[in-house]
Amino acid sequence: MPEFINLEDHGSAHDLADFSPIMIDDALIDSLGLPYPVTAEVRQALLAGSQRYLSLFDNRSLQPVTTYLEAETDPSEDLEIHNYTNICPTNVLEVTPSVGSCSIACQYCLVTDGNQCTQIAIFTNYTDKLRRSLEANRDKNTFYYFSPKTDAFSEPHLVSGLAHDILRTFIDHFEAYPDSRVRVFICSKAGLKQVEFAHRGDTILSLAGRLAGRAQWNGSIGIMPRYLRNILEPHAGTIEDRLEVMVRARDLGLVSDSVLCQPLILPFLTPENVEDYMSSLAKAGVINIKPEFLTADLANLALIAQYINYFDPTRLREFFVSYLMEENQTHLKQRSRLAPEKAICVEKLDLIRAATQRHGISISICNWVKKELTPEASWVGSIAQDTGSIANGYACLGYYTRLFGERAAAQ
Repeated sequence: MPEFINLEDHGSAHDLADFSPIMIDDALIDSLGLPYPVTAEVRQALLAGSQRYLSLFDNRSLQPVTTYLEAETDPSEDLEIHNYTNICPTNVLEVTPSVGSCSIACQYCLVTDGNQCTQIAIFTNYTDKLRRSLEANRDKNTFYYFSPKTDAFSEPHLVSGLAHDILRTFIDHFEAYPDSRVRVFICSKAGLKQVEFAHRGDTILSLAGRLAGRAQWNGSIGIMPRYLRNILEPHAGTIEDRLEVMVRARDLGLVSDSVLCQPLILPFLTPENVEDYMSSLAKAGVINIKPEFLTADLANLALIAQYINYFDPTRLREFFVSYLMEENQTHLKQRSRLAPEKAICVEKLDLIRAATQRHGISISICNWVKKELTPEASWVGSIAQDTGSIANGYACLGYYTRLFGERAAAQ
C-alpha cells in the first residue's frame, strides 16, 4: 500500500506525561454533582465510550496508520448533496475523494465520531466523476464543497496528487466553460506545509490561485487553547499557519476572509479565549465567522472528556452538564450527534456575538441552529442580518454568495 508522512505532528495521548484513560462510570458521573439525574441509558453509553477509548488507546489506534488504499468510484453516480438538516438554502455538492479516516485525525470528527482507525482509501478516478458533475451542473448556481467529509489537503490526497488533480479539473472546467455558474468552496485545516506541497511542479496554492474569482478558501479553526487543539487535531496546521494560508489565498485573488469556527467546546469558551481568538482573526483580515458548537454522540463525548480531564479536570463537570440532561437527548443535529443544551448555546453565542462586534466580524449561521435557538432567544433569528453577515455576502456555512453575482447574493 502507498505510504505517507504526516507533515504536521503535534503528538498523541501516548506522548502526554502520566496520561491514563478514565472510566466514565456511575462513580465518576455521580462525583460531578450534576444538577439533574442522568438516565441509565446515558450512563451506559458513556461507559461504553470509555471502554472503546481504552481499547483504542491500548492498541495505539487513536490515529490512522500512515498507509492508504487505492480504489475506484463509479463515475456515473451523482455527487452527494450537502444538506445534513434538510433546510439548507444554498445549492451545495460534496467533493469527497476518499473514504475511511482522515490523516488530520481530528478526535471529534463529525464523520467518524472519533474512530480514526478505519483504513483510508482514495478514489484514483475521482476526477472523472467530478468532471461529469461539473458539466451537468454548469448552468446552475452551485457550490462544490471540497471537502466536508475529509480534509481536502490531507496527506494521502497530496502524496497521490489527487488534491492537485481535483483543482486542475476545476481549472480545466472553467477554461472549457468560461460562463459556468458553478463555484468552488474550499474549507480546510491545512497549514503552509500542506498548501506548499508540490505535484508535477504545481503547489496547492499555485493551482488555487488559478481559480480566482470562482473560488472561496475558508479556514476551519475552532476556539480552544493550543494544548487541547494539538491533541484533538494532531496533524492539522497550526492556527498561525492556517491564518497565513488564508492571507496568501486572498493575495492570489481568492475570497478568503471567512472562518468555519468549529468546534466550540463549551468549557473553553471563556471571555479571554474568545477575545484572543477574535483578535487573531481580525488581524489576519477575517471579517466573518460561522460558529458551530461541538456535536458528538455520547461515545465520542467520552473520548473528548479524556483530554479535558487530563488538562483541567475542574472543567469536566461544565463539559458534561451541557449535554447529559434527559430533555437534551433529542437535541440532535444529525444521526446521533448531540448538540449542547439550548440555553447554554444561547449564552455562549451571545458571548461570541459581543466579541465579534468589537472586532468588526460578522456571523453567518446554520438554519438548523437558527431554528433550534430562536425560540430561546429571538435575536438568534436575525444574527446574520444584525451583525452584517448578509450585507457582507455570506450565508449558512459561510458561503460567499456574491461569487454568483450581486443578484444571486441578494436573493
